[in-house]
Amino acid sequence: MNREEGFPKPVSEVIAVLAGIFYQQGRSEIHELLENSHASFDQVNYDNWNGGTYTWALRLEVPISIFTTIETRLNAIEKEIATKLNYLDRLYPNDPVGEVTIIPITPGISVQGERMTPSEVEVRRLWPEKRFRLFLSHVSKHKVEVSALKDELALYGIAGFVAHEDIEPTSIWRNEIKIALRSMHALAALITTDFHTSMWTDQEIGWALGRGIQVISVRLGADPYGFAGEFQGIQGALDSPTVLASNIVKALLTNPHTRGEMRRTLVAAFSSAISFDIAKRLKSLLIKIPYFTEEEKIILRTACIENDQVANAFGVVNAIYASIGKPPELLKSDDGILF
Repeated sequence: MNREEGFPKPVSEVIAVLAGIFYQQGRSEIHELLENSHASFDQVNYDNWNGGTYTWALRLEVPISIFTTIETRLNAIEKEIATKLNYLDRLYPNDPVGEVTIIPITPGISVQGERMTPSEVEVRRLWPEKRFRLFLSHVSKHKVEVSALKDELALYGIAGFVAHEDIEPTSIWRNEIKIALRSMHALAALITTDFHTSMWTDQEIGWALGRGIQVISVRLGADPYGFAGEFQGIQGALDSPTVLASNIVKALLTNPHTRGEMRRTLVAAFSSAISFDIAKRLKSLLIKIPYFTEEEKIILRTACIENDQVANAFGVVNAIYASIGKPPELLKSDDGILF
């Protein structure tokens, strides 16, 4: 017998509790896995004992980039998450969660003969590696201002997709836009007063929402509308691209659906910073991030030693070390004793 209303507690609330537990326990790897997962409860068994007992499985679909880092420890992590779910047994004794399964996100299926998941070659053609992929949905009238915004975002490691710049003249431009929409990490809707007059912008937002991709609504003289109006927008001005880029980055860092990828992007950008100014700008954001994986801490500490633009930028190294700790080799005194 299937329970039509599903598991008695929304899966989003369960994941939020689990993520909070692992965060407080310093298990940043599992915390990030949960925050980046597409979660669902599947009913796997029914027994009419005790008025009806429904057994459930928690399914976690995670990005391949995360799955590959835990594959060798998959069973242990699944059991650890399942153990934390014991609190639900006390709340819902007739709805035990018997297992947790973690799988990589399934590639998209074909729609009208088109692949929903772009190939690696297509993705590399449109997006630089180790960058946050942000589709900038805008009215073409403002392409000069949006181009300036794209340049500012690049300082934070964000690759902004702007159709008039990012498509080669010989390409079939509609297909290129579809590839970008299918491979973006998020979409920034630059809602100017004439945004709704475009025949493309609403469709671009629809693509993002249909894929479950986060939409950042940027109020540029007009408010978000339709389904995009359900999300809180951020304020900005196209003639102030530096401030607007900073506001977009902060929104991506605070949103639970994008902050993991944005954090990884900032770490990579900091590692390859090409000026003192960029190192300082990135430092100001990095020190406000509450946690990093051990691998990310190593990257940050290495940049503080090996990247001259980071190491010699006033106040940067001390601020990073105060946030994540010094490298182990620097914790030794002259006689080799740790202090």
